[in-house]
Amino acid sequence: MKGGNQMVSIKRGVKTPTIDWKPIKSGNTSLKKTESDSKSPFARKIFFGLMVAMPIVSFGLGCWQVKRLQWKTTLIANAERELALEPLERLPPNLDPNAVKDFEYRRFKCRGHFDYSQEMFLGPRMKDGMLGYLVIVPFIRADGGKPILVERGWISKDKVVPSTRKGGYLEHLALPEGEIEIVALFRNMPAKSSLQYDHVNGDRLFHVPDVEAMSKQSGALPVYSQMIYDLSDHVEWRKDVQKESDKSKLLMGLLFHGKEGKRSENVEDALFVAHEAAKDQTLRYQEFEFIEQGVPIAATPKVKFTNNHLQYLVTWFGLAFCSAGLLAYNIISRRRYNSAEKIIAAKRKDMGKKW
Repeated sequence: MKGGNQMVSIKRGVKTPTIDWKPIKSGNTSLKKTESDSKSPFARKIFFGLMVAMPIVSFGLGCWQVKRLQWKTTLIANAERELALEPLERLPPNLDPNAVKDFEYRRFKCRGHFDYSQEMFLGPRMKDGMLGYLVIVPFIRADGGKPILVERGWISKDKVVPSTRKGGYLEHLALPEGEIEIVALFRNMPAKSSLQYDHVNGDRLFHVPDVEAMSKQSGALPVYSQMIYDLSDHVEWRKDVQKESDKSKLLMGLLFHGKEGKRSENVEDALFVAHEAAKDQTLRYQEFEFIEQGVPIAATPKVKFTNNHLQYLVTWFGLAFCSAGLLAYNIISRRRYNSAEKIIAAKRKDMGKKW
């Protein structure tokens, strides 16, 4: 060493290897938890059994939803096809209610008259914030067949009493009398649940569409149909023109001023407007006029089935996948617990020998 700035040279006498020792990994097994679990083997077996059953049951429900999806898709396609077909020109006199179920959403034409003495109401139902009811009236067919149930549409609660629908300029639409022709479509209404109240026979108000009870009370066939949304005028329903059996004769008489065209100016104007309204929707009535005059507003003809089975399918298969992953994780963890239990048993045995 020379002075304070002289470097001291030290040689290492021990050489260390340049090997990176890998650390020993220990499991995350909690001995305390393992001990507590070993004291309740029955609960563990139940829990493990549920974990085994969950992916199996979920997968089975997912397969069932695949079939339900196919069934609902076919049902909607058939209903849309029936709705797109031309209306049936007439119904057979001996109408079979069971056969009608295969023709849901099929439109048809029928001549006859309404039986207002058996008028029924379904509801209450809300429309644009207003309280009202659906009007259901037996329609007596002109061909002599038994009456069928026809849902005419929605009316406000202020127009439930028939007298409030008389005397207006749309009385022939609110309460058409005499023989008329209607266009409606068949519907299969859901059966009444056992949890719902039974209808009191003779009461005109129904809270659920109980077709059997409606049929029994009114003496009609258990065939439910809905009239189609239509805001146009039906001049042939008016009393002063009901004697004419063919509307085309009225129009031809009006256009060519023949014998049938000699009527009052009101009838001629109404016929002309009704004829033009088929091409110009601005000549049709508005909904507020129907509501004020008590004319039932029929349902829009569209398929109302909901199809959520794809969502259910994804949910069940997803649950099956997740539960299968948890089951695999549990099986791996059980192996660690079993090894820990063996270690505990060995330690207890060894301690028993020493003491």
